[in-house]
Amino acid sequence: MLNELIIPASALEVVKQYEGSSDQLGHFLKSQVWDIDHLPHIAILGLPEGRGSLCHQVEAAPDAIRRHLYTLTTFPAEIGIVDLGNIICGNELKDTYAAVKIVTEELSALNIHLLILGGSQEMTVPLIDGFAKPAFNLVIVDDRIDNNIKKNSPADEFFINNLPIGTTVSVIAGQSYFICQQEHDIVAEGYNGEILTLGEIRADFKEMEPLLRRSDLVSFDFGSIKSGEAPGQYRISPNGLTGEEACQIAWYSGISTKQTWFGLFGYAPSFDFTTAGAMMAAQISWYFMNGVSKRLDEEPEDEATNFEHYHIPVDGLDEPISFLRHPVSQRWWMEVPDEDCTIFPVRIPCAKKDYRKACKNEIPERWWKYFDKL
Repeated sequence: MLNELIIPASALEVVKQYEGSSDQLGHFLKSQVWDIDHLPHIAILGLPEGRGSLCHQVEAAPDAIRRHLYTLTTFPAEIGIVDLGNIICGNELKDTYAAVKIVTEELSALNIHLLILGGSQEMTVPLIDGFAKPAFNLVIVDDRIDNNIKKNSPADEFFINNLPIGTTVSVIAGQSYFICQQEHDIVAEGYNGEILTLGEIRADFKEMEPLLRRSDLVSFDFGSIKSGEAPGQYRISPNGLTGEEACQIAWYSGISTKQTWFGLFGYAPSFDFTTAGAMMAAQISWYFMNGVSKRLDEEPEDEATNFEHYHIPVDGLDEPISFLRHPVSQRWWMEVPDEDCTIFPVRIPCAKKDYRKACKNEIPERWWKYFDKL
């Protein structure tokens, strides 16, 4: 099915024109082919579709990003990476959505990491539809909530309203002057998630790592970066993430203990006269792959004997809150009681901040949020 819905990377002009040295990622990618019997750690997929955006030129983004991504340093040979190519867009926008869903169904069953080069951000919806997962964790990196339901609004400005039921949504890098109280409520109550504003993540950058660690898909809007540092935006704002912060988010997404997918959307080459924005997008993409190459298989299972355990009594709870810390990565998990788990409790990613709060005889907000969801 992949062969019918994807233009292979070897057939793309940007790949044909690439001529680089052996230490570049492109040199490695040009020698790799998709083999279902020898799956890679990471696959790259372009979604060159822009009809769902006010700026149709985002359709040219995947190959513009590839042009720079191929020139970046390669990874150790044992980290398998394959560039699948670009989705074949349909005659109508809905046809592309259907193709994306079908491809997602096939790839999600293989348990590999996927780097998605968009395209417009409403492609997030068919990507999630293809997973067919009842409890899906989505993290959106954006300066605002795409909840614009005005007449004739483009699809990428209200895609959050079309997400499948059961999707948990959290937003990173939101900017308060773009997000009203009603939109806060939509995320907190309608999608059982949370919003970490730009100011909050800068106060404690590691606070967002647990959200990224439990995500199935990170949908990154290129417009969340300062326009001065990331040319190629059609919705310009002088404030936003720095390039370094954007790369850090991508890296955290890559080292997730889940098979997280990372989608980069909203880059418009026609607004990027120097191609500096394409290089920024390429570096963000590279850091996601770098994170995957550094990840540890450290999800606590069963008795989790290779973890450090801490049991903290808190007033108002019958049992202490149990925390687990991995001795190598120093990442934390927290146990939340669940009637459906008769042997081992639910363990959710958390931060050291949650442990410290419990030590002060306070129930962490992350614990309450998950407990309420149950």
